Amino acid sequence: MLSRKRSLMLRRNRSIWLAGIVAAAISSAAAQGTFTGLGQPDTYVSGISADGTVIVGTYSTMGPEFRWTAAGGVVNIGGIGALSVISRDGRTIVTDAKDAQGMTSAAIWMGGTTWKNLGGLPNGTASDNTLSNVGAVSGDGSVVVGLAWVSKGSHTFRWDAQNGMVDLGSLQASSSRANAVSADGNLVAGWDAAPGGGGSLGPYDYWRGAIWWQGLERLVNPYGFIGQVRAINDTGSVLVGRGTPLAPRHAYRYTAWDGAITDLGALKRGTLPSTQEEEDTSYALGVSDDGSVVVGRSGWRPPLDAFIYTDATGMLKISDYLTSKGVVIPTGWVLLEAYAITPDGRTVAGTGTNPAGRVEGWVATLPGVTLPN
Repeated sequence: MLSRKRSLMLRRNRSIWLAGIVAAAISSAAAQGTFTGLGQPDTYVSGISADGTVIVGTYSTMGPEFRWTAAGGVVNIGGIGALSVISRDGRTIVTDAKDAQGMTSAAIWMGGTTWKNLGGLPNGTASDNTLSNVGAVSGDGSVVVGLAWVSKGSHTFRWDAQNGMVDLGSLQASSSRANAVSADGNLVAGWDAAPGGGGSLGPYDYWRGAIWWQGLERLVNPYGFIGQVRAINDTGSVLVGRGTPLAPRHAYRYTAWDGAITDLGALKRGTLPSTQEEEDTSYALGVSDDGSVVVGRSGWRPPLDAFIYTDATGMLKISDYLTSKGVVIPTGWVLLEAYAITPDGRTVAGTGTNPAGRVEGWVATLPGVTLPN
């Protein structure tokens, strides 16, 4: 008969052995890559948690919002925002919601379909019964940023529980908006509108990329045009968006340590005329923390193409990248947009059309990536 000590040792060794098998299976799946539809039509993805287990977005294009997990599927959580975003830790979801008086503002999810409205700026006003709109949330959910309406346009706001909603202003008495915030909530990024607009750079030249640091605003490129910032990495040292000095319609990556602006290009549009200038366009919507992987969408008119960019591959359709690595995408899926990427660059989520031709969110694990120990 085995001694109690020896029995415990055998059990421990068996547990370690089983854990090793499970870990190896997970690592193998990660190395191969995966593709999963969210299983619910009319779902537009706009955010993902850092570990890739929680995805958020909107039904249709103006809510309600949804929260997806592999175990629970798509769950309606209310709200009326055009997008919803989630903190890195997966605990805080923010979007726009109506209060008891029917006024819309940025709001924090409280569970179920209940939202805590953040209201507007102390000196703000309402535009079409809207006080503010969400742009992004910090890593732990303690800081929310976005756009709040004032008497002449909009201003970027930063909200936390201690200070409430603070007006970060704009340059030259123009409008501004935050689309991104660093993990610690200290750096805010988005756009500031140049008075007048128009001009040689096209319809979006007035959305200049801007950052706010410790309450002070400056343009990303004070000496030349760079378009709005759509996403940043954890520290705010890598920014991505749309619009460079030489290619105002192209996605870009900006690295703060050397001031380099990388034109990410745009995908060929297949049957559309190559001379159709407006189709030579792309939007960067997400970036990994090290800046090595950028995702977004390419094209102007539908059907659009979800893209992935690395320095080694350039810009590719993410569907082509996945299938070239052996990932099976069910026949009939068209990937239109890659909106969110995890900090490690391992998991991407976006929106496409499913085999039935309905809009549906999707999530993909990129091949060739090993899970951490």
